[in-house]
Amino acid sequence: MIEGDGQAISIAYSTYALQSVDPFKAVARVSEIGYDGLEINCGPDWPTEPRRFDAEDRKKLVDAFRQVGFAPPPVMNLIGLCAHDENIALKEGVFAATCRLARDLCWLDQPSVVTTTLGPQVAPWELVREDIAERLWPYVNLAADHDVILAAEAHVGQEMDNPEKARWLVEQIDHPNLRLNFDCSHFLVKGIDLQHAFSLNAGYAVHAHIKDGRMIDGEVVFALPGDDQLDLRDYLKQVEQSGWDFPITIEVSGQIWQAENYGPWTTATHCFEKMDAARRAI
Repeated sequence: MIEGDGQAISIAYSTYALQSVDPFKAVARVSEIGYDGLEINCGPDWPTEPRRFDAEDRKKLVDAFRQVGFAPPPVMNLIGLCAHDENIALKEGVFAATCRLARDLCWLDQPSVVTTTLGPQVAPWELVREDIAERLWPYVNLAADHDVILAAEAHVGQEMDNPEKARWLVEQIDHPNLRLNFDCSHFLVKGIDLQHAFSLNAGYAVHAHIKDGRMIDGEVVFALPGDDQLDLRDYLKQVEQSGWDFPITIEVSGQIWQAENYGPWTTATHCFEKMDAARRAI
């Protein structure tokens, strides 16, 4: 953790990029690299998927986090809660299980954070936003029942894909257990000014992912933080100004970690070095 202008900037990593890595070993290795925290992805193809990550595993993971001095982890599960083809009963069950996992991994008297996506629709945002807000309510209530904050993520390629829409949703529902996961990459690839995005969404964010990228011939191409057009120093200065008290979590895109030549630990080290250099520079 680095102090800057009175505001601590912490850098975390996500097991989204560590699908094939033992989660207990991941905690120690991420700490050794220099990270300040670790997000747990619990998607169906990860070893921490709630149905197979039992009570003993959860206690062991808590012990691993506490041993290296990490805070309780946010939990990520890309469920697509309000997708047009959703199976509501199935998704409510998956979200509830994700919330229970998040609570089991929290040993402090504070809400847990679960970040997820809303999923794609079949009509433009202006036509579906009221319906999305209505369909999101059961998940917000589930989050509240479990002492969890649902951090919804604006996502390129989905109807909620810019900071205006994300702000509208939070203000429309107006519930303390619905906030935002701020992932600058989804705004960056759409050419949205970063300062503008911060001005609209930073006050509602309880979690942040960071990666880089751009649109090439109409296709989104993600990159590691600072490896493309994202100015990491400018980004971290805006983080300072926002007063966030949670880590900035590096999320390596599946475009990268699914590549044949992907190296999980060389990638994690590279990302940390870039981010650490930027936070020291400011």
